[in-house]
Amino acid sequence: MAGGGWDSGRLNGGETQATPERTAAGAVADAVAASRAAQGVWASLTVWERRDGLRALQRALVAQASRLVETIAAETGKLPVDALEAEVLPAAIHTRYLARTAHLHLAPRRVAPQPILHKRAWVEYRPRGVAGVISPWNFPFFLSFQPTVTALAAGCGVVLKPSSAAPRSGALVGELAAAAGLPDGLVQVLHGGADTGRALVAGGVDVVSFTGSSAVGREVAALAARHLVPTVLELGGKHPMVVLGDADPVRAARGAVWGGCLNAGQACVGVERVFVVAEAYEAFLAALSEAIAQVEASDHPARGIGPVFGPGQIEVVEAQVAAAIAAGATLLAGGHRVGEKYFAPTVLLDVTPSMEIMREETFGPILPVMRVADEEEAIARANDSAYGLHASVWTASTAAGRRVASRLRAGTVAINDALVNYGVPALPFGGVGASGWGRTAGAEGVRAFCYPVAVTESRWRRHREPYWFPRKGGMRLRLRLLRLLAGR
Repeated sequence: MAGGGWDSGRLNGGETQATPERTAAGAVADAVAASRAAQGVWASLTVWERRDGLRALQRALVAQASRLVETIAAETGKLPVDALEAEVLPAAIHTRYLARTAHLHLAPRRVAPQPILHKRAWVEYRPRGVAGVISPWNFPFFLSFQPTVTALAAGCGVVLKPSSAAPRSGALVGELAAAAGLPDGLVQVLHGGADTGRALVAGGVDVVSFTGSSAVGREVAALAARHLVPTVLELGGKHPMVVLGDADPVRAARGAVWGGCLNAGQACVGVERVFVVAEAYEAFLAALSEAIAQVEASDHPARGIGPVFGPGQIEVVEAQVAAAIAAGATLLAGGHRVGEKYFAPTVLLDVTPSMEIMREETFGPILPVMRVADEEEAIARANDSAYGLHASVWTASTAAGRRVASRLRAGTVAINDALVNYGVPALPFGGVGASGWGRTAGAEGVRAFCYPVAVTESRWRRHREPYWFPRKGGMRLRLRLLRLLAGR
């Protein structure tokens, strides 16, 4: 769920908050050094001892849930229920999952030592060291907390730079680490803008986790490559929703509204393109008209989708909608601001693949709907994108759902639901293409903060190995060995 870049700037919505002091020049090096010193202690603990720390972090999070929700909602303008359901609750669940499973993800993995059968072989997973985490404004607490706690589970220290548009929500992560009694200095929080982010990537960290726009993700990757620092990049998305002819139109329509309007559409896994097979089109549109009428641009606890609070984001949404209408799109619902910081839930018909709203990430409560001839065209249209983060397919057929899911170019796919994958902490999350690389959850997410070490040992002691100098036997023996080992 990406939003923003090195420096997300000023918020459009939410109440004014006291901004934590920005990081002074040179403080990045001090923060990395402090985290590295604490990380040595943290990594020396057994995985079971670190599990106790994760459980303490989980307890602190749950105990302070109300304060966390209040801070997030006040800073961003989000509905409190959205702050709870989409940020605090997933953070607690993710921590619980890691406390229960990190030992499994980090356990040595035995491998068959073929063809050298007189050896034992295994792979160990060791923490990389200090992780630099740069987080966005759209889910400013969860997307700061999740990579941080994952890095901690792997045995790393963390230096976190939250978005300058929502610094207080990010600062909560450091406060929770202190409340949980984690080693002093293990989790550092730096505040600042683009210069601080660049300094962190180039500041001696051992791995970088970045969540944000694809454009800035490219800059992060380039800068990290100069320092040979590995990266985990969770970037933008353009979720294609494929509705097959046998789909339940009511469920699909409700799913589209949920997937496209959650957090006012400011989620990179959010539905941004809807491809409906011709035979289902009319029924789907009728159901969509009813479903979109049940939500509104407000803070209503049941119907409201909340504000478009991202810096400059409401102008981006307005521009894309206006350009689509000017190019021939038809407005079925919405299409306008509500007050200064809300945008009405919007449905656009008669869209074409060349429109900006079908190609560039919108990050607003907009559902462009396109009629397609059949399943084949739906898949082709869905895959015609630089992005490949999340996709969904809607159908009454288990076989068809799995068949289409297997052909969609995306890191995550949901059948008959939207966004749900992100709520399952055992599933790896990430994308392909302009949506980035690496994974942020599941076993793959923990191991992203580790480096694998391949280890061998002899099963018994010998004075020499048969392949050492001086060589014994000649080419004929070696050719026979080749045919034996690899001839079939």
